[in-house]
Amino acid sequence: MKLKFFAMLSCFLLLFGCGTANDNDGNQNGTGSDTAPPTDNTEDEEAVEDLTGHIISISNEGNMRILVTGSHANSSGVSATMYTLEEGTKVENTDGKGMEAADLKVGMKVTVWNTGIVAESFPAQSGALKVVVDAGQDGNEQAAIEKALGEVKAGDPWHVEAVEKVEDSKYKVALKNLLEDSEPVEVEVQL
Repeated sequence: MKLKFFAMLSCFLLLFGCGTANDNDGNQNGTGSDTAPPTDNTEDEEAVEDLTGHIISISNEGNMRILVTGSHANSSGVSATMYTLEEGTKVENTDGKGMEAADLKVGMKVTVWNTGIVAESFPAQSGALKVVVDAGQDGNEQAAIEKALGEVKAGDPWHVEAVEKVEDSKYKVALKNLLEDSEPVEVEVQL
């Protein structure tokens, strides 16, 4: 009995020790110079459309982070995700015009693409491969949302329910706090 056990253990260790490690391309790791070094190019990563909504907050402590609340491409309901933008994150508008991460503003309507990997927390956390800004959004609407968010409890994940132009430079913004089970708050702002 002991002999069979040691024979099986020896075979297992022999197979385990002789195994080869392959990378995603099927090439063996650590082999000659024909293996290309890994790159940080976001075009090589498969981007998945994740969330369409509004930028609720922006922080810039090292890497820029944006909190976006809105709807997922493949489901209904409202969600909140904190996205980290890295050097390789592509930022553009819906017309295909390239932008800088520094051009992003609170209140902008965006669609964010990631790798599909999301940390399960609230708000969820993920890296952003691409941020697409809605070129059709009125600049006054964006400014009204930004101003309305400045008048509610900072740091909470607010969802923009509706934006209504009341007069030339007066807007009504309906915001829903995703941490509370309450009715949306209507904030009137003058631009």
